[in-house]
Formats: sequence, C-alpha cells, structure tokens
Amino acid sequence: MKIIAKNLIKNYTKKNLPEVNVLKDINLEIPSGSKISLTGPSGAGKSTLIHILGLMDKPTSGDVFIDDIRVNDYNNNQLSKMRKDNIGFVFQFHYLLSDFNVLENILIPVWDKKSEKIKRADELLDMTGLSLRKTHMPSELSGGEQQRVALARALINNPKILFADEPTGNLDRKTGTMIENLMFGLCTELKTTLVVVTHNQDVANLADKQLKMVDGQII
Repeated sequence: MKIIAKNLIKNYTKKNLPEVNVLKDINLEIPSGSKISLTGPSGAGKSTLIHILGLMDKPTSGDVFIDDIRVNDYNNNQLSKMRKDNIGFVFQFHYLLSDFNVLENILIPVWDKKSEKIKRADELLDMTGLSLRKTHMPSELSGGEQQRVALARALINNPKILFADEPTGNLDRKTGTMIENLMFGLCTELKTTLVVVTHNQDVANLADKQLKMVDGQII
C-alpha cells in the first residue's frame, strides 16, 4: 500500500503552557512495497509521524492518504478497521501479554477468528524460528525471542504496511541484527511496505530510502 502525507502539522497544547509544534508541514510519499528508514535525534517528531501515518493519531492539519484514500475524515470505527485489516506495528518494547503463551499472543489481533488463523500463526512461527516455543510463556523467552513474537503478531493479519518504532532498541547488537534482518527479509518476501524509526545507522542502511528528521521536518 502507498502512503502519502500532505502538509502535515501536529501541535500539542496544554493549559498555561506554550503550544508545542511537533510536526512542521511534512510532505512525504512512500511507494507500495518500499522500505523506508526514519532517523534523527530524539524529539525530532519521528514517532509522532508514524503514529499519524499508522492512523493511531490525527494531525492538527494536513492530509493522510492510504492507497489514494483520504483517511482524515474516517470515524473511529473506520480507522480501527483500516488498521486491523492493513497495518501492523512493532514497538521498542514487545508488549506481550504475560498470561498468554507465544501462540496465543500472536493470535491476539485476530482473536475473533483465531481458529482460522492458527495455520498462519504456525507459518510465522516457522519464519521467525519459534516453532519449538509456541506453548512457552513470555517470561520463559529471551528478549530477542519476545521481539520475534511481537513481529509475528504484527504480521498475523498479513498487513500491507508495517511500522516499526526502534524495534531493536532494547536488544544487544547481535540479537538486534538478527531481528532487523528478519524483519526486512519478511517484508521483502511478503511485499509489505515498511517504515522503521531507528537511531541505528546499520538498520537505516537496510532500507531502500533513508529519511532524516530534525525539529519536526524532513531534511
């Protein structure tokens, strides 16, 4: 899926405090199936941008198009359906549910039709090297294994777009490299559009195109 942002502005206001301008007139086009890295210092607006592009937040002004559909005017139900059907997220922390095993955690986004998705979950367990861990609890996994579960969970519904926000920030270098290569490889195999926020230049170098943000703008 293609993503287009036009003149995105995001301001935050809080009573008795000056307005904070986080995004400043962002214009961006991400072709379908491409892999984009987003770098820049902390506070540059990277996470805010992908939250808006991923329909988890709304801009103060400007437009977001997903496959040429303007989604700004979607209501909450429409946004939820668009996210569920088309978008996956991987965060710096895995956010696994401690009372559910690996297989159950992967199935959480499709719990209403989990019986139909078990075959897909097993395929993702194979792809991520976790087949022997499917009945383990999160507390029984290493950090890298937990993040692989989070990646499989993000891909369970075959999303057309995957957003990753510092997905290896909490991992050691060796484990992080393995997760990065796995994520980029799977997105290539599945023809998934990938947007990854990272401070790691090695990760950025894996992308088709690198974008740098400074002070709310792409430079």
